Amino acid sequence: MKYSRKKYSRKYKGYVLSVGPLIAIIAAGAFLTTGMIKYTSQSEFCINCHEMNPTYQTWQSSSHKNVECIKCHSDPGTAGLVKTKTNAIKEVYLHVTGNYKTPITISTDNAAFTNRCLECHQGIKGKGAAHNNKHFEADIACTDCHQGMVHDEKTNKQTPTREICIKCHGREMGDS
Repeated sequence: MKYSRKKYSRKYKGYVLSVGPLIAIIAAGAFLTTGMIKYTSQSEFCINCHEMNPTYQTWQSSSHKNVECIKCHSDPGTAGLVKTKTNAIKEVYLHVTGNYKTPITISTDNAAFTNRCLECHQGIKGKGAAHNNKHFEADIACTDCHQGMVHDEKTNKQTPTREICIKCHGREMGDS
């Protein structure tokens, strides 16, 4: 059986006309999604919600002002980004309904925050001061000592105070 060129051409043309728009829609969706993810991952996007203003201002005056918010508030990789963006849908809902508590706080696994800290501060592990190494060996999270490092005006530019050390070490720290 011979296929005529005309019949094959019509069949191919019909296929392209039906699949082509689908491919265009998928490509446009991927382009828009990528653009939205990039836009909503910028620290400047965070300020769009007025309840984030105090948090944004403390970040701006911190030593981390050149680190994008998402770097600390999202696990690395695609899975971390998807998880963060999925949770953000809830945050948008809370913003729109006005059903949020102030000041804004987050609950997170301290070990996850430590891993995020070490993305930039990996040089401190095993090479820092002896007391840092003991804390890493004991799996003490960075945020246990460096509370409010970025979002607390009183502590965002200083090392942990003796009071923080005393919370765990108690009398070992002494008053000497």
